[in-house]
Amino acid sequence: MNAIAPIYVGQFQDGVVWIRVEGKGSFQNSPELKEFALHMIKRGATKFVIDLENCPVMDSTFMGTLVGIVKHQDPDRESSFEILNANARNLQLIQSLGLDQLLTLDADGSKWPAIRNQVPALIENGNPLEHIDLEKRENNAHVLEAHQQLSATSGENTTRFHDVIEFLKKEMQGD
Repeated sequence: MNAIAPIYVGQFQDGVVWIRVEGKGSFQNSPELKEFALHMIKRGATKFVIDLENCPVMDSTFMGTLVGIVKHQDPDRESSFEILNANARNLQLIQSLGLDQLLTLDADGSKWPAIRNQVPALIENGNPLEHIDLEKRENNAHVLEAHQQLSATSGENTTRFHDVIEFLKKEMQGD
């Protein structure tokens, strides 16, 4: 089995929460991302940057988790959720699922220039988020919620993820 990709995080003085995925964004590491981000939102964080420089690909659960985080942000507060350093494959995935309507994409690498220089030190000196190992039922619920979030973003996604959602619902009924 492949090692679970670590996720490093930090909050800078101007309040920006930087999240860097060091490997595949997947159902395996999305629970800790979700828990961390929701905790930061409760503490008042409004600016999130997801740095995908070393993330070769994301699965649908990970992307649905990103959508869920965005939807948890307070609509009455000015907030941002930006994707930086996405490779061509991740950009294609984000755009094909319509997530570019919810997330801000920094395709040219021009945003947050002062903070970008600080990120390597943050990663080298930091610890990754602690992995959350979910029980089967909890994992199914997490994956189901992520796919429901994706499905709600567009009619195409509703059709695209219908079978996955129905399968997960049946799995959960059988548990």
